[in-house]
Amino acid sequence: MLNYMRCRKILGENLGGCSAEELNCLEVNIEKSLRIIRGKKTQVLEQQIANLKEKERTLLKDNEDLRGKQRDLEASLVVPALNCVTPLQPRGQLAPEQEPVPSDEDVETELYIGLPGVRCSNRRSGQAK
Repeated sequence: MLNYMRCRKILGENLGGCSAEELNCLEVNIEKSLRIIRGKKTQVLEQQIANLKEKERTLLKDNEDLRGKQRDLEASLVVPALNCVTPLQPRGQLAPEQEPVPSDEDVETELYIGLPGVRCSNRRSGQAK
């Protein structure tokens, strides 16, 4: 019962019958408890920060390792392309990459709207206003 009354006083209930000395003692106990709680909270937060910093270091190292692997992979893909030899062509024939580019005359520049194969002429181009 005494413990129950003490808990109620800590919660701020039934303080009307307390003397100044009891209230002062209660205040000291509450402040001491607050310091302990705040200290524990600070300790937990510092531990969480340390864990997150360690995780960040690990992720940065993993990221750098992956970038190195990517660079190695890209380098290994470029090297075979440099070692390719184009097949010899008979005299007088051009290799496919050396064939002449078609002139502008060979390119169709008209725009058609609609399904492929169905060409609609522009009505305005055929009519005079």
